[in-house]
Amino acid sequence: MMSNALSARFPRPQRNSLLLGLRPIQVTLVIAGIALSLVSLLAGWPAPLRLAGMAVALVCAVIAFGRFEGLPTYRWVVLRVAHLIRGWRKNQSYRANPLTPRRHGYLQLPGEASSLRILDTRSSIGAVHDPLRRRLVAVAKIEGPAHLLQNSDEQERRVAAYGRMVAGLCQSNRIARAQILERTIPDPGDGLGEWARKRNLDASTAAGAVYRDLLQHAAPAAARHETLFSFALNLDAVSKEVRKHGGGLAGAMTVLDSESRAFQTSFAGAGVAGVWLNAADLASSLRVAFDPAATRTLVGDIDPADAAPLAVDAAWDHLRTDSSFHRVYVVTEWPRVRAMPSFLGPLLLKPGIRRTFSLVLQPVPIGKALRDARRHQVERVTDRATRKRVGQMETEEDRQLDADVALREKDLAAGHGDVRWIGLIAVSADTEDALDEACTEIEIAASQALLDVRRLVGQQVEGFIAAALPFGVGLG
Repeated sequence: MMSNALSARFPRPQRNSLLLGLRPIQVTLVIAGIALSLVSLLAGWPAPLRLAGMAVALVCAVIAFGRFEGLPTYRWVVLRVAHLIRGWRKNQSYRANPLTPRRHGYLQLPGEASSLRILDTRSSIGAVHDPLRRRLVAVAKIEGPAHLLQNSDEQERRVAAYGRMVAGLCQSNRIARAQILERTIPDPGDGLGEWARKRNLDASTAAGAVYRDLLQHAAPAAARHETLFSFALNLDAVSKEVRKHGGGLAGAMTVLDSESRAFQTSFAGAGVAGVWLNAADLASSLRVAFDPAATRTLVGDIDPADAAPLAVDAAWDHLRTDSSFHRVYVVTEWPRVRAMPSFLGPLLLKPGIRRTFSLVLQPVPIGKALRDARRHQVERVTDRATRKRVGQMETEEDRQLDADVALREKDLAAGHGDVRWIGLIAVSADTEDALDEACTEIEIAASQALLDVRRLVGQQVEGFIAAALPFGVGLG
């Protein structure tokens, strides 16, 4: 059993409220609804006009306080309108055009990710350049013994080392994003076949026949787990160092190499090994994300321009790319009770499902984190005073939010770092019916892990790129 010292409680999600827990758009809609109701009743309008005014006021109230498909109604309306506009403009589908001249290194991805490219440099580390966000991304494949198989002392040491690595991200603004991605991908069974060939397994024997049957039926359906870690270097924050090393992308790659060596030390402290992907490995990883069936056909290195999907069709709540259907979920709330480090086990170890779990971390510099904490403290004090003035009862949830805000400021003052994070789950299957079944299984597994998840609507392309690709993009 692990000690209680390893458990932790996640803070409640913070809301940027303006008055009594209401967001600015909700306050605006409430004021508009009240004003319209008063005008309709007191202005002496004809009956039909008064009814129309009251109906519009009711719509404002529904949009302000209602929820639809797990979203506030005002957010759902914005996404639905944007989705309809994209459909009207025929921007919901993407097809690769083999006749279009390719730009060397560019990934040819749909949407804003079209500007991403894999740099072809002399460095052994591959890098993805994001010119829009001014970032350079390196990706490592993490390998090591399973955490759950270690004794409690080793588990505690690894968790502490991981905490130090995350805390180190917040000491400066050099690292814009970090991402931990764990996925299951089809295993073609090549390793099993190679094992049989090296030992000259005779298929005419009873043991050989059983093994051959296993290769024919079980091996192609097997799946393997893969864990990737990536960090995005903020090029604006390291501009002086880049210039010192010659400037341009060559200088940026030198700084990226230095940062990757520092992460290697952190990996070793956590008891795992990190192997940094080169340009060819990055392209292959991207290809498999969009087309899991490529694990059975991918041979040798591929060009980055060939790693992108050949076809993308985005629906309201799912996505189709090449050979697979996908659906993306966002973690809306983490466990409210104290959780152990292995609390994600029911989700990550769920057998028979092709899925990707991504945790995107955004370090917050200490100064900005302190200002945010003080602002939230002022908001909570103002809300308490307003509730007392209007006679609204204080709930236990209000008291818990007050305690979380106070604890956050206390931890920051003591020197701890602050990280914003988002969890994303991409589920994949060969058919739409199989996708629905897999999503049901994932929703059950997420509830067993004490997670609240919400199916993304109107954002499936953006969500899939954020969840399935190790580029630290996130959803904002």
